Amino acid sequence: MHHFPTPIYTANTVKDWQNRWVGLGNSSFGLMQQAALMMSNTLKAHLKPDSSICIWCGVGNNGGDGYLLGVYLSEHYHVSIYPALPAKSDDAVWAYQDVVAADLPILQSPIEADIHIDALFGDGLTRPLDDIWCTIIEQYHAMKGIKIAIDIPSGLHPDTGMPMPCATQVDMTLCLMAYKSGLFMGHAKNYVGRIINHPLIPTDVLLEPIAIINNRLPSLPNRTRHSSHLHKGGFGSVMVIGGSALMGGAALMSAEAAIQVGAGRVTVMTHPNHHTAIISKSPNLMLGHIDKIDQTQLAGMTAICFGMGLGRDDWAQSIFKKWLAILMTHHIPIILDADALWHLANQPPLRLPDHYIGTPHHAEAGRLLGISATQVEADRMAAIVQLQNRYGGRWILKGANSLSIDTLGNISICTLGNAGMATAGMGDVLSGMLAGLLAQDANLPCAQIIALHAKSGDILSQESISVDVNKMGNIAAKLLKTNAVLSDN
Repeated sequence: MHHFPTPIYTANTVKDWQNRWVGLGNSSFGLMQQAALMMSNTLKAHLKPDSSICIWCGVGNNGGDGYLLGVYLSEHYHVSIYPALPAKSDDAVWAYQDVVAADLPILQSPIEADIHIDALFGDGLTRPLDDIWCTIIEQYHAMKGIKIAIDIPSGLHPDTGMPMPCATQVDMTLCLMAYKSGLFMGHAKNYVGRIINHPLIPTDVLLEPIAIINNRLPSLPNRTRHSSHLHKGGFGSVMVIGGSALMGGAALMSAEAAIQVGAGRVTVMTHPNHHTAIISKSPNLMLGHIDKIDQTQLAGMTAICFGMGLGRDDWAQSIFKKWLAILMTHHIPIILDADALWHLANQPPLRLPDHYIGTPHHAEAGRLLGISATQVEADRMAAIVQLQNRYGGRWILKGANSLSIDTLGNISICTLGNAGMATAGMGDVLSGMLAGLLAQDANLPCAQIIALHAKSGDILSQESISVDVNKMGNIAAKLLKTNAVLSDN
């Protein structure tokens, strides 16, 4: 799903197109009929013949979509219609009349069925639902059978993906017109199930997307065929800076990930307490003292990863300031993660150059912006834009459906990944992969590296409930190898 960049839009952008289209003399009811026909064809390909279907219809056009869908499905399935409240919009009233003309069963209360279709609210809902509707949604959840939503689960904000305050949880969402950001943001993963798009906007219509779904993996040259004349210096040099006296594991995981995705040389600048353990675990890593900034070592670096396990005490703050002052003079990709972000939030306002990449999760982003993690999660698109506006640079907002923003302000969403990746060290590995790959090609989009990380986690999730973070780099290396071979063919 979404192997190639796919645009997503705000609900208002889609609505504006619909209004313009109708303003040109086209029929809004005809558009509703077309949507219902497309959805019926989709469901015929997924549902068992002779299944019983109960369609829960609201008062507006989402309810109208449900009414017409019921008419089309009635030729092949046992369809019942439950109008939760009477239709109000003109198109919904006309669609209801089609239900009456087709002599479909119209229910006073919902009944059990093999499939329950949610046609209560669509992408026009932006206000919190009142108790009446939340009670109806509770009744919907109490039913057995497969749950399917038309356009977006009722009660889910079409832009932020947050419940308002309740929303239907479904197995499948039949998206209409175009992908809306609310299907991928906030808590959407807990509600939407499988998403199937039914594009009704002509391909020659140019709309401004709010973001792009980008699950494309990075492609590097196939070394076996083309790079036999190169040595380790030709594949980039990474410096990992992190690890206080008591926290050396995070920097090691980042360094190992950088090596595994192909960096030719990786140096770990860390507290000397960890030198013996690191060299025993990974003798291919070079070491340095985090307290001693060596300009000769920095001179050959092509990417830097800074902050993992650094700590938050006075010693760590001093280390952060020393290194940041030096790093600001270097024009290579620099990834700021973990405790580096904590210290950045404590600094006077600082404008980062374009080659800096911040990688916060919700709590870290909230601290950088002076708001709560809950506020970040409530509107992740706005949060990542605010991070760039305040600090400059590029940003990755980690979490379910991670976001990234490039130097031009373009936002990408990765829809890969799984809940099993919510484990210690996963962010350290991502930072290492970013450094390792950007060291080889500074122009690689961060979105592609995020996709590689998430795809690796998806593969490993088939082995156990919790993804083994120590295997992530090896899986990523295999994916890179496969992608390089495919790109050569």
